[in-house]
Amino acid sequence: MKWLCYLALSILSLNLLGCGDELPVRLGPQQWNDLEFIVEARPTPIRAGMTEFIVIASREKVKPGVGIIVSLRLDEKAEWTQAIQDGYTGVYRRAVRVNNPLTDILAVRVRKSKIENEGDENETILYFPLSQKQE
Repeated sequence: MKWLCYLALSILSLNLLGCGDELPVRLGPQQWNDLEFIVEARPTPIRAGMTEFIVIASREKVKPGVGIIVSLRLDEKAEWTQAIQDGYTGVYRRAVRVNNPLTDILAVRVRKSKIENEGDENETILYFPLSQKQE
């Protein structure tokens, strides 16, 4: 009888594996100075409503992009919403309301948290169309 319970749990576990979301939507990459940015979105596929955007900043593909402030918005008239830094991993997260995933464009404002050299570019805005080809 015990083996029947294990068999049932195994079958249930295998069925639940098929219930997971698809691979996350990845937007980008885009470059700014020595940083590369990729944006992931959840839920997948992107749909109208609150969507979590995960901005991944990296240097030389493997080093985390830290020392920056990341803010997001989907509407030119909306206020910027600062993303939350996830430790010193180069990951920045924020949920933003998506109105139309076919036409909305995520604007990502990146600023250096410290102005190191006056001659350097200290801020930029990167644009990620939500409808771009998804991997």
